[in-house]
Amino acid sequence: MEMNVYYLENRLKEGDPELHRRMRDSIVVLKNMLDRYLVRFPSFTDHSMLHSLDVIEYCNSIIGKRQTARLLPEECFVLLMSCYLHDTGMGISGRDYEAFSKQIDFGDYFRTHDAADEAGTVRAFHHEYSGLFIRKYAHLFDLPGEEYVRAIVQVSRGHRKTDLLDREEYADIPVAGGVIRTAYLAAVLRLADEIDVASARNPELLFDVSRVTREMDRLHFGIHESVRRVEVKPDEIDLYILPKAPEYMPHILELIWKIRDTLAYCREAAERRSDLRIPQKQVQFWHEQKFIICT
Repeated sequence: MEMNVYYLENRLKEGDPELHRRMRDSIVVLKNMLDRYLVRFPSFTDHSMLHSLDVIEYCNSIIGKRQTARLLPEECFVLLMSCYLHDTGMGISGRDYEAFSKQIDFGDYFRTHDAADEAGTVRAFHHEYSGLFIRKYAHLFDLPGEEYVRAIVQVSRGHRKTDLLDREEYADIPVAGGVIRTAYLAAVLRLADEIDVASARNPELLFDVSRVTREMDRLHFGIHESVRRVEVKPDEIDLYILPKAPEYMPHILELIWKIRDTLAYCREAAERRSDLRIPQKQVQFWHEQKFIICT
């Protein structure tokens, strides 16, 4: 992966300095909001500002310099704000949790999860909590209008589970410069979020792993510690694997195959719903001195 590239940020700054200012001014507020999840759910993997910055870097690498030049500055603003806001649902207050839960369609979740608690529910539906959080508190982010609120809500929700092929849910939203292609932006965000799985996802300065007690949480941390590095190249996504223990390998493979499936879905969504593309075609992982292609 090209490190420290700022295609989206530069396109936004050069194309619409006022939107760039609005994004920049929101970052301090956003950091405090994102870090609240650590207080409420300290055993969750990283959903802080550090994760948001990693996701932005992956978005830049997925799209690439040439395609970024084809994005509207307004689209860059929406994608960057969505990268910052997509996990705000992880740090909502107890009051917002109660209020937002009344508006979410949980399907058969509680019937199939007898022991579901608040933490598990938030983890499973945090994309929906994030969407409701963004809409309620949009005034704090100095967004220019309702069209931007709607676009950021939908792209943020789209980082997991939602149907990116739904033309009503993910419509092209008109703005002064053209249209915001929400399906494409959400597809890029979903893939970028999915591949932020390397060991840096749980930095020691944030987490004392020895205090993680739940078996499922220990498993998540162990998987992340076993993925040493993720690189996004023009045609592929490479993961470098060093299992923390042999018993982690089946779970690591499950994660890698999930990334492969997410890549395929996001490529399809980009192709069917926009004139832009996700160019990466395959996922492979480095293990025991060789690359293995996920087919």
